[in-house]
Amino acid sequence: MPKIFKRPGSKVYSYRVFKNGKDIWKSTGESDKKKAQAAANAHRAALVGALNTDELFSMLVSRLEDMPKTERDKRRVDYGHRLIRLQAEKLAFKDAWARWLSMPNKSRFGKPSANTLAGYAAIWNRFKKWANEKKIAHLHEVTRVHGQNYMADVSASGVTERTYGAHLKFLRSVFSVLEDQAGIVENPFAKLTVPELQTQSREAFTAEELKTICSKASGDWKYMIAIGIYTGLRLTDVVHLKWSDITDRITVTPAKVKRRKGSKAKIEIPIHPVLARLLEELKADRGGKPKSNLFPEMADEYDKSRPAVSAAFTAFLKDECGIAVTAEKDDDAGPRKRRASAKGFHSLRHSFVSLCAMAGVPQATTQKLVGHASPAMTQIYSHASAEQERQAINLLPAEFFGTAEE
Repeated sequence: MPKIFKRPGSKVYSYRVFKNGKDIWKSTGESDKKKAQAAANAHRAALVGALNTDELFSMLVSRLEDMPKTERDKRRVDYGHRLIRLQAEKLAFKDAWARWLSMPNKSRFGKPSANTLAGYAAIWNRFKKWANEKKIAHLHEVTRVHGQNYMADVSASGVTERTYGAHLKFLRSVFSVLEDQAGIVENPFAKLTVPELQTQSREAFTAEELKTICSKASGDWKYMIAIGIYTGLRLTDVVHLKWSDITDRITVTPAKVKRRKGSKAKIEIPIHPVLARLLEELKADRGGKPKSNLFPEMADEYDKSRPAVSAAFTAFLKDECGIAVTAEKDDDAGPRKRRASAKGFHSLRHSFVSLCAMAGVPQATTQKLVGHASPAMTQIYSHASAEQERQAINLLPAEFFGTAEE
């Protein structure tokens, strides 16, 4: 039985024990003599190997249960981290991105596009920077508490619910994919919930707003806006249009369709006279016989940062056109279900559909022109003829770019 004593000025008892020829001094951490002696006995038994690991663990758990809750939780986390650092499989944060890229099952949606990978990289780099600030070197050291704290930090940065959900889903996926590679015992993001998205609907522009937008637009945006108004194409499809896509009509496979595995469905849109004039103007500006993309610089910017290009158009609407881009709407479900309506480039697609409706274009023709997302619905609307489509496009108003006054 080791003899316990108090060192000068100390409130807790200590003891001495000899192991491997060394004189070891240990503190019991107890000020009560009876508890201190029991602790010293247990310590000595552990040091000399009289107890196996299960017995030692049981003693640790018993001691933790006797502690006040705040102290117990602090010790539990500390001990947990110490144990985790002993494991064999480790993956440092600095190596994790390359390892994730090499994994064949890194995305449940198949091979991510360059633009998608750029978004994933931004999410990962933000988290890696945060982990570095917390001095977390390896993935397996990230606890559930760390996951909660990090997502609280993401939320506090003012991101939208959709962006918050994107961060959470991706990080949860990374830790799942790298579970064996990094020796992860518990996915720190597994039990965190993705917030229920409040619906954000896009509104069509009014006729007056469209006139303002067209009168203020310049550079590539002038032609991109015209394409949006007279074709209903999404921003990503407008940005990546090629001259080879344009004959007497525009023929493209929308990016949204390309993302569906094995789908190559194209849409064909007749060219409105106003748009034809503007495309000839753009071609002349490009030297008469341009190759590849209509908007090469814009395409490069978009591939680097899609949100930046969308934000540039939103800023144009607000700052140069004086158009309010967001508005709160009450919902019948109550105050917690307030929905934000918004105006952006996608509103041109809604405007195209609205203009078709106002011009009396049959719904079947409109649906075929915009390219319906459902294959079943596409089949239903497929009876619209090429001539009906051209007549429909020609019914759209021509005054937005000043043609009515010419």
